[in-house]
Amino acid sequence: MKRMQAEETKSFESILAGLPGEYAMAEKRLRQLDRIVHLPPNAAILDVGAAQGEFLAACHRLGYRASGVEPWKEARETAARLAAHLSIPLDIREGRAESLPFGDGVFDVVHAVSVLEHVTDLEASVSEAFRVLKPGGVFWFNTASSLCPATSEIAGFPLFGWYPNGLKLRIMEWAKHNRPELIGYTEHPAIHWFTPRKARRLLKRHGFTRIYDRWDIGRANAKGGLRGLVLRTIALGWPTKFAADVLRRGCNYAAVK
Repeated sequence: MKRMQAEETKSFESILAGLPGEYAMAEKRLRQLDRIVHLPPNAAILDVGAAQGEFLAACHRLGYRASGVEPWKEARETAARLAAHLSIPLDIREGRAESLPFGDGVFDVVHAVSVLEHVTDLEASVSEAFRVLKPGGVFWFNTASSLCPATSEIAGFPLFGWYPNGLKLRIMEWAKHNRPELIGYTEHPAIHWFTPRKARRLLKRHGFTRIYDRWDIGRANAKGGLRGLVLRTIALGWPTKFAADVLRRGCNYAAVK
């Protein structure tokens, strides 16, 4: 069984080794978002759950103004080490998704990878993302899906994504105290799981006007060839999206204020 590891506990050596991939992924993701909402050349980006700052480093490399929040002190200390190693500023502040230490309407993008499934207060977290965005800004997040049976949130439990929510919560609580290696030794295991309906209702409730799932984003960025044809076909409607979501781990959404 592959050993799981919480993002915030990665070693400095593994962070450096992963930077090229982080740079490529950030460039691709922000280019995709730019086709949904035009990002100014010096766009202000907030990374929620910034860990050791790799995404911020990628944003800096692309010419964007990036800040982050991270509750774990050791991760922020590693981010400071990374900033010194790269000779760049990395603005990572202590904070959580439920209470962001920034004013209203500051950011063009709020970015959160594998965060919302772990927060204590989901409603407050989405409300805060909306608050700190500029009008027309976009909230992009990746999180845990209830449609796909495979998950990276816990090891050793086949088809865990399909378990009833109550059972998921009981298993996560048990693993936290008895088998922490199964959840990457995180102190905050996943407690929120998403379907497209749940995600859209949550985002609309907090004021977001346009909502794109991963397949909508893929269609907006689709080029020619077989891959482009597949993405456009999946995005045709809910039956094809549902089938694709069952096969694809996790889920992504981009919501415009």
